[in-house]
Amino acid sequence: NAPGGGGDSACAWPTGCAHPVESPPSWLAVLPAPRHSHPLAHGITPGAQNVSPSAAYGGGMATLPHGTWPSPIPASALTARQARIDEVRVDGESTYWLESRPWEKGRTALVRRDSSGSTDVLPEPWNCRSRVHEYGGGSYAVRDGLVVFCEFTTTRVLRLDPGATEPVPLTPEGEVRYGGLVLAGEQVFAVREDHRGDGAPVNELVRLDLHGDNPDGGVVVARGSDFVSRPAVNTEGTAIAWIAWDHPNMPWDSTRLVVADLTTDGAGSPQVIAGGDGISVAQPQFADDGTLWFISDESGWWNLHRWDGGHATRVHPIDADLAQPQWVLGMVDYALLPDGRVLTRRWVDEYSRLAVLDPARDTLTDLDDEGVMFDHLVAIGSEVAFRRGLADRLPEVVRGPLDGDRTIVASSAPERPDPAYGSRAEARTWTNDAGRDAHGLLYRPVNPKVSAPEGERPPLLVFVHGGPTSRAEPAYATLVHFWTTRGFAVLDVNHGGSTGYGRAYRERLVGQWGVVDIDDCVSGAKALADEGIVDGARLAIRGGSAGGYTTLRALTSSTAFTAGTSYFGISDLRALLSDDHKFESHYTITLVAPWPEGESVYVDRSPLFHIDDLHGELLLLQGADDLVVPVAQAQLMADAMTAAGKDVDIVIYDGEGHGFRRAETIIDSLERELSHYQKAFGLGPVS
Repeated sequence: NAPGGGGDSACAWPTGCAHPVESPPSWLAVLPAPRHSHPLAHGITPGAQNVSPSAAYGGGMATLPHGTWPSPIPASALTARQARIDEVRVDGESTYWLESRPWEKGRTALVRRDSSGSTDVLPEPWNCRSRVHEYGGGSYAVRDGLVVFCEFTTTRVLRLDPGATEPVPLTPEGEVRYGGLVLAGEQVFAVREDHRGDGAPVNELVRLDLHGDNPDGGVVVARGSDFVSRPAVNTEGTAIAWIAWDHPNMPWDSTRLVVADLTTDGAGSPQVIAGGDGISVAQPQFADDGTLWFISDESGWWNLHRWDGGHATRVHPIDADLAQPQWVLGMVDYALLPDGRVLTRRWVDEYSRLAVLDPARDTLTDLDDEGVMFDHLVAIGSEVAFRRGLADRLPEVVRGPLDGDRTIVASSAPERPDPAYGSRAEARTWTNDAGRDAHGLLYRPVNPKVSAPEGERPPLLVFVHGGPTSRAEPAYATLVHFWTTRGFAVLDVNHGGSTGYGRAYRERLVGQWGVVDIDDCVSGAKALADEGIVDGARLAIRGGSAGGYTTLRALTSSTAFTAGTSYFGISDLRALLSDDHKFESHYTITLVAPWPEGESVYVDRSPLFHIDDLHGELLLLQGADDLVVPVAQAQLMADAMTAAGKDVDIVIYDGEGHGFRRAETIIDSLERELSHYQKAFGLGPVS
């Protein structure tokens, strides 16, 4: 993630993987037919064909130091038939979703499941991704089998008619991007990011003719703000609503909810009905009765609100977040049900709860579901569908009755992990050096074939999420288990600034990025060492983008960590003001200090200017085509370390942007990271 979290370029959901299983589970029949052979299926481990896990370990229990345990999860497990599922939609009896596939060079496929099974709606080479804000979202819309979608390579919008095999372009070629697609009647509404002029791109809300060629790139519906969100259109097609915001705000800082009448020329009589300074509003949806629902954190928590045309009221006040930061244009964190109730998701401590809100009775009733994370909530008729993360297996798409059994229609992988190798997340809260509570998830080493020498404590890897407003979830992740099955402990930190604990917790990072996050990560690692859970002499820290910055900052401002790995992290905060893309180009003004009067703060918190203080071994991993955190950020850090006589490993991957997508890159980077810790901790060979 980011500095931003999640989104089309780098998902906030960890990549997952299946472990060896004896035979396909019974529920596999409801999943799409396998497209590729999986190297971990049926107990076959890459590099040891037709050798069972027990034989690979020599049978019985071995005693080996933590961090040297042989593992059935190779780096390739993160890419072999491990698809990232995104943007769930429903259309009649059909369920649609996106799959990002490392084995197809990171292509995002649009997939449909109906009574005949699962089908790629857009086969290779089509790549259904938006590039608006670099993170995209809202990459497709579907109605009655007709699909409109954003094509990543050309940035055009195309239409695929029911039964057709070749899409029809709706927009011309050019330096224009689209996202947040919405179908309404014979029109498509979209967020347009226009790069044709000089200077920063222009973001506007536009309307496209569904059956035209739209030579001008669409009719402008709304302009005048730095950014606009994916819109909502009422059932009659007479009204439209959207979110607008301006620099230096991000969508979770200060935004406005705008409603307007739809006219032949665009939108008339726009009216701001919610939001403002210090208030984040998001995700407008029109109900069938014409009322407008949205989410606002005016109370300090992202709660549901309803506007009846005259007044907006908070529905069922609760001290919990019902939404996440709007990094992408396609987020759907609640679903309006036909009977007036609402399907919601909220965070309670470290976990998610799925519930039904009944405005008429002012009740919120939890639903019985084994998931620990939920999003992409949608409803059609008496059925609901959503993506869920689970503690013991990879994310799934499920669909079915609200109060009945729901069917698994898609999974990130066709095999379930072997529970014998599963490390369940343990919610942890500790006190940081500032005397405040911080939160995270602890995963202990688990491997049924190996034990550690008596009294030996495991090395610890501190995971730092992106954003920095993102969030670590307790859902099963192959990346975590890659480490825990080798004898490492993992602490996935939700430092100050993270989502799910209300606006006050999120705003701990305002003006304090590079301070609060460091305190929470260092104090969390030390707390585990003080309790005797991990080895305090073998601590490492890793993260991507904003998490990569925290990694670099931790190594240059503390002596807690022996090693660190920065995935496309930020070394010079000042450079983001000139080199970053429009969406985040003012982000540091909120997180660090005003510019230019706060330049000394930027220098003080930039790892690049504290090379002499760097403690521990550093690995830098970077995409050559990254437009969010440019390659210069990693290269300057490496050059400065070399000039200072310090050892550093840097790898720059051609063809990769912000968030690695290609199988070969993911495998190589993880294997390098493993070797990096092996060397830093003085470990023997690690499998």
